[in-house]
Amino acid sequence: MKSRFLFLLFAAWAAAAHSQMMRPPAFMGGIPGGAQFQAIQMQRHQARTLLYREALEELRKNPAAADVPECPPGKVPEGTLCLHRPQAAAPAAPAKAEAPAAAAPPQPAPAEVKDAAAEPAPAIASAPPPAAGRRIAVLFGNNDYKMPIPGLETPIADVAKTAEILKARFGFDARVLKNASKAQIVDALNRVAAEATPDDSVLLFYAGHGYLMDDTRMGFWIPVDASVKTAANWISNTDISKLLAAIRARQLILVSDSCFSGSLTREQKVVYSGKPRAEEVLRRRSVLVLSSGGDEPVSDEGKEGHSIFAYNLIKTLDSVNGTTPGYEVWRSVHGNVSKEYQQEPQYGAVVSAGHAEGGEYLFQPRQGSY
Repeated sequence: MKSRFLFLLFAAWAAAAHSQMMRPPAFMGGIPGGAQFQAIQMQRHQARTLLYREALEELRKNPAAADVPECPPGKVPEGTLCLHRPQAAAPAAPAKAEAPAAAAPPQPAPAEVKDAAAEPAPAIASAPPPAAGRRIAVLFGNNDYKMPIPGLETPIADVAKTAEILKARFGFDARVLKNASKAQIVDALNRVAAEATPDDSVLLFYAGHGYLMDDTRMGFWIPVDASVKTAANWISNTDISKLLAAIRARQLILVSDSCFSGSLTREQKVVYSGKPRAEEVLRRRSVLVLSSGGDEPVSDEGKEGHSIFAYNLIKTLDSVNGTTPGYEVWRSVHGNVSKEYQQEPQYGAVVSAGHAEGGEYLFQPRQGSY
């Protein structure tokens, strides 16, 4: 009875908050049950759909309204918003001369997340992997949105703590951008594309608002300079895939903590057939996405000042010992998040950005890390 009362109270408050362009509060009286949680989250989605109605109507008339043009050949003028053209595909690293070339493992069939989570996670072979290049991480945390888009509380704290762990435990050159605009996000990813080599390992993390169109199923990031009246400053999944394709690093992963971020993982779910060897994995082009949820709104609430997804990602990364595939990181995060919330973190490969058969992202703690 009490939970029903709290649900009705929250629903009434959320409706009033939307009319006043206010951000809904954290859950009162603890986390509600599954059905109530889904109802609250869908109500939030409906409120955001109403909020974005003009921008969405623009996208229905012109699906390319948010698209960023490709950069022209030659030197690009300072301040030009454009996408770097994908460079030559990252070549596979040559196998050792004395060892026969290993056959690529068969392509696994797509699997639902719950099925994949039930599978035992394979261990990466313990032999030392080939020498890698630099480790580069770029993390975007967006809290401060322009009214009437409601602000968020945890993204900056989420990316700052993740960057701290990536530096200390994994040796990343971690760059944090707070309250990034569309131009700042595109420019930062273009810079990574310009400097990364095939031997580098690149991790990208976006935490902020996102949206999925119900009719076209196209997903978007919503940067801090986004508007509810036009989609011009939104970033589409199509452009995100192009930005990933332009980064030549064979080891590339995108972590996305936003509503409907699972739309980025649709191309190919990651499951395993046999036990991958680190030496072979690192010779392949790997483009993976770890998202905070599927095709549903994700929780704004969390623990200890972090979103529920970021809290569990931070705990998982902080406990990694030895070379660990992204699949195992996802499986740990997925299990812990879904125990408490009606939220399903996803893990998938972006084939359109050059992901190769048998590819995987490897988290490798540096020697001497705590």
